[in-house]
Amino acid sequence: MSAFDLPDDLACGLDAAPAEPRHYSANAEGAVIGAVLSYGPAAYDAAGLQAADFFLPLHRVLWRAAEALVLAGKHVDVVAVLESVDAEHWPYVHDLTGSGLAGLRAVPGHAQTVAAHAKARALCAAARDVVGIADDDSAPVEQRVAQSVALLEAVVDDRTQADALPVADFAAAFIDRLQALADGSVQPGRPTQIPTLDRLLSGGLRDGQLVIVAARPSVGKSSFAQQLALTHARDGIPAAFFGMEMTSQELTARAVANLGRVGLSGLKTGRLSDDDWSRVSEGVECLRGLGLYLYDRPAMTLQDVAAKARRLVRRYGLKTLAVDYLQLMKGTGSKADRRTELEEVTRGLKQLAKQLGITVVLLSQLNREVEKRSNPRPVMSDLKECGAIEEDADVIIALWTHRKGGEGESDVKGCTVLKNRDGQTGELALHFHGPHQHWTESTESLTSPVRAVRGGYGYAEEL
Repeated sequence: MSAFDLPDDLACGLDAAPAEPRHYSANAEGAVIGAVLSYGPAAYDAAGLQAADFFLPLHRVLWRAAEALVLAGKHVDVVAVLESVDAEHWPYVHDLTGSGLAGLRAVPGHAQTVAAHAKARALCAAARDVVGIADDDSAPVEQRVAQSVALLEAVVDDRTQADALPVADFAAAFIDRLQALADGSVQPGRPTQIPTLDRLLSGGLRDGQLVIVAARPSVGKSSFAQQLALTHARDGIPAAFFGMEMTSQELTARAVANLGRVGLSGLKTGRLSDDDWSRVSEGVECLRGLGLYLYDRPAMTLQDVAAKARRLVRRYGLKTLAVDYLQLMKGTGSKADRRTELEEVTRGLKQLAKQLGITVVLLSQLNREVEKRSNPRPVMSDLKECGAIEEDADVIIALWTHRKGGEGESDVKGCTVLKNRDGQTGELALHFHGPHQHWTESTESLTSPVRAVRGGYGYAEEL
């Protein structure tokens, strides 16, 4: 009796596997199961499969029965396994254990065949789901494309999950990295080039981090985040800025103002002196070959951001992604309240950072309570609408206006690291030169008296 002779209830029943004869190998599946029944845990570990990887329902039943014995630390007893199926299948199971295909050394190769067929079936299933998504006219085309990409990528991602390993297995790599850090051949993080901030962040931004930059409107959080992206791009680290409030043309103007030290107002009106035109040329020249990628679209969803980020990682090796800003993002379209929607976004972006090995710098607004206090320093409870930020973020940086500069002078901004999983918390002063959209560290004390700041008083280009 062979696997092809199984009755309908086991060949096509149980898990209701669709008949796709091109996407399974009865021999490979039987060989792996036979090896596990014969050699127990050694064969089970060598295979590294799950019950869902098997196409034939009888093979799934047998795998689950053998797996239960292995995981319970019991001897793989063929008799116990036989009790999980009807007596009419016992001869077939005995044939598996006595087959020449069940050699232990052959298990990895047969398991690889089973896994490849399982992946092919998953791809077919994802393709069918994509067709359904494509036909759903209730959702925007861009959202459908993002969902489709995520489904197709999940076919590969599901197979890239590593097993848990003993901590001692990581010791050698740990020592190698520690030595490289000591030698200076590896940087501990991607520097912001703001010395005190880099010290607090233990070297700068890191892979897998969700970094929140929060402030009230018109303090300068967008400009600050764009300078971080510009800094990394100039250091040869691919970076991107996704804007939901400003167009790519506006972001380009800010980049030229920052790099060329030319007034932003002149770039908007075209009223430029000869010296300004020279600086514009310098700024534009700096943009050539710069690994900074801009994308603007209002009300982006988590799926939109994830799809674009994955593409940038594949094409350009993206490492730093700034998203401006959380409260402008949309949820999945479910009926959940706004707070739940934003919690979904922050947790999704944290997962995306970890999955892709990038830093996500997510901008967020602070609520109005900070303006009602005599002390302008923000605290974590000032984060607007979304308490999950405090849990999901690795780093939370908040900005506020400490002192307005006079004519031709820079403003002094306060910068506080409210949360930092891998380093210190603390605060520092920054100079912000609005016309050039440029940030540098300041030596001014943040404990000095603060000049009152009223709405409309400051430089208009501090988003």
